[in-house]
Amino acid sequence: MLSVIVPTYSLQAYLRDTLVGLLKQDLPTDKYEIIVVDNNPSGKVFKIVQDVKQKWQRPMHFVEEPDVGLHNARHKGAKEAVGDILVYIDDDVLTHPAWLRSIVQHFQDPLVAVVGGKILPKWEATPPAWLDKFGNNGGGNLSLLDLGGEVREVAWPQSIYGCNMAVRESVLWEVGGFHPDAMGDRRLIWLRGDGETGLQRKIYQAGYKVIYEPRAWVYHRVPASRLRPEYFYWRRFVEGISHSYTDMRQNQFSRIRLLQNAGHSFLKAVWSYADSLRSSDWSIRSRAMSWFWYGRAQHQLRLSLSSTLRSYVLQKTYFS
Repeated sequence: MLSVIVPTYSLQAYLRDTLVGLLKQDLPTDKYEIIVVDNNPSGKVFKIVQDVKQKWQRPMHFVEEPDVGLHNARHKGAKEAVGDILVYIDDDVLTHPAWLRSIVQHFQDPLVAVVGGKILPKWEATPPAWLDKFGNNGGGNLSLLDLGGEVREVAWPQSIYGCNMAVRESVLWEVGGFHPDAMGDRRLIWLRGDGETGLQRKIYQAGYKVIYEPRAWVYHRVPASRLRPEYFYWRRFVEGISHSYTDMRQNQFSRIRLLQNAGHSFLKAVWSYADSLRSSDWSIRSRAMSWFWYGRAQHQLRLSLSSTLRSYVLQKTYFS
């Protein structure tokens, strides 16, 4: 039994298409359920779910999780699920009919804890020429993933992206669940963590397998707003926060060391920004790196000044 969990936070424009794609899967309807978790309850998502249910005459579960944070929505979906396998997908993803079937076969191996696949772009605007400076399809900044055309077991530090990721339910609870991830309310940005990457690190450490299945591909919408330099600066900024979070959990730095780390990261930010002024070809990438180091520096500084934030970062689990 599969439980497909769709966390959403104010992205109603794409949600309907995502849900319709899930209803078109070629598995029998009694083999999977769909759970929509509204992380910003306002009634709008509920209306979309009800409209889709009525049109397709298919059951679909709707739950609310008012505690902001993608990890809270993911955990809420897991608690509501009846399936042995939890399949997480974003609310702006498009699936093909054999998507779930491609995923489920690998869980016959009891050591397999995570299965994910390709995440291909559905461009809504022409990609800019500078995008290649970040690597293939933006180098992960657009949550796109292509590890080739063959099934393979993935090894750390490679990880599967959370917008197309299935997790064995028992293992999710065994290792302590997701770490904090995207925060819909940007005022909570400093509470961000390393999300599904942190989860998979724990899964690797517990001795389980992570499988890449290319036939479990999805399309991830890439709107024009994500093809501007400012979006990449923001992505690198929050990645710097996530990097700081991971570093703190692994090393449990003293306040003095955190201040030293913050100073070092601020200097790296200045150096990267200066580099962006010297090189026109690589200026956007260098400036994005400046934002990465600035995000990391700010988070390390805040950790040094706030015992509450330090306790939050170091807590064992984030189940609400």
